[in-house]
Amino acid sequence: MASDDRLPALVHGFVRDPRGPEAMPLHQEVSRHVHAVSRPYPDAYFALGRKSEDAVEDLGNRVFTVCAAVEKGRFPFTGRTPFRAFSEEQMEGRAMRYHAFYAKISIAREILRDDYARNITRDPILRWRAELYRQVGEALRSCAESHAVDRGRPPRWSLPASGPRLVRGPEYVVVQLQRAMPADIPTLVRLALEHGGATTQSRLSTMLEGILPPPSVDEPEAGFEAAPDMPTRMTVRASVLAAWEELEDEDRVLLLAVAGGVSYDELVERDERFRHKVAVTRAVKRCGTAFVQRVLADLGLPAAVAAAPPRTLIESVLEVLDEVQPETTTHAFGGA
Repeated sequence: MASDDRLPALVHGFVRDPRGPEAMPLHQEVSRHVHAVSRPYPDAYFALGRKSEDAVEDLGNRVFTVCAAVEKGRFPFTGRTPFRAFSEEQMEGRAMRYHAFYAKISIAREILRDDYARNITRDPILRWRAELYRQVGEALRSCAESHAVDRGRPPRWSLPASGPRLVRGPEYVVVQLQRAMPADIPTLVRLALEHGGATTQSRLSTMLEGILPPPSVDEPEAGFEAAPDMPTRMTVRASVLAAWEELEDEDRVLLLAVAGGVSYDELVERDERFRHKVAVTRAVKRCGTAFVQRVLADLGLPAAVAAAPPRTLIESVLEVLDEVQPETTTHAFGGA
C-alpha cells in the first residue's frame, strides 16, 4: 500500500478522536504535502516575507489547524471543517489531497494567497520582488522551454536547443548581466539562460534582485500605485465579484462542483436537473461562458478563449482568481 493511501484512515481516526493516536501522523502527513505544494512559491507568499524552514513549518501548522477546526462555507465543505467533510463524504486520499493542498482553491493555497496579500501591502521591497518574480515568469514562458524535474519540484527552464553551448557559473553570469545594464527583464532572462544554462524561475529572480535597483523605501506607496498592472487587477477583481453575484445559486453550486473536480456522472446522480451528461455540459457552457467572457474582456484577452470546452472555461476562471487578491477567491467561493 502506498504511503499516501493512509491519509483517509488518519483523517477518519482524527475526526473520531482529535486526541487519539492518529493526530501526530496526520499532522506529519499534512506537513509533507504542504512542503511539496509550497516549493514553487517565492518569499512573498510566506509569513514575514521570507521562505524559510520555519515559515514552511508555520504554514503546515496553519493548514492543519484550518482543516481540523475551521468550518468552511464553500464546496465541498458546506459548513464543516475540512477534515470532517473529508470523513463524512468518504473521500479517497486523492480527493482529500486535492481539496486540502493542490487545488487552486485548496486550503493551503488560500493561506498562501492571504499571506501574499498582507506582505505586499505592507512591504514595498517585497512587493517589488514579487512583481519581479512575475515578470521573470512571463519572460521565461515567452522565450524558454520548461523541463519537469521531480514531482512537486519547480521546473527548470532553458533556451530551445541550438547546438552545443558553454555553460558558465553564477558569478560569470552576474558579471554579464551587470554589463548589459540597463536592460529590460526579457533581455536579462535570455542572457542569463544563454550563459548559465537551465535554471528555475526562483533562482533567476534571486539573481536579478542583486542586479536591478530596488524601489525607494522612503516612498512606499509611490511604486505600488504606479504599478502598471494594478488597474487591471482591480478591474478583474470587481468583475469577478460582480459576475459571481449575477449567477443564480444553483449555477454557483454547479461551477463550484466542476471546479472542485466532481465528475459529470456524479452531477447527474446528485442533481435532479440533469438527466444525462449532455445536460451538464450545456449548463456549464451556459453559465461558464458568460462568466469567463466578462473576465476576459477586463483582462483584454481574446474572446476566442470563451469558445473552449466547458471544463476549460472553469479552469480559465480559476487561473484568473489565482492571480488576483485572495479576498476575491474567498468572497466568490463563499469561504469562511
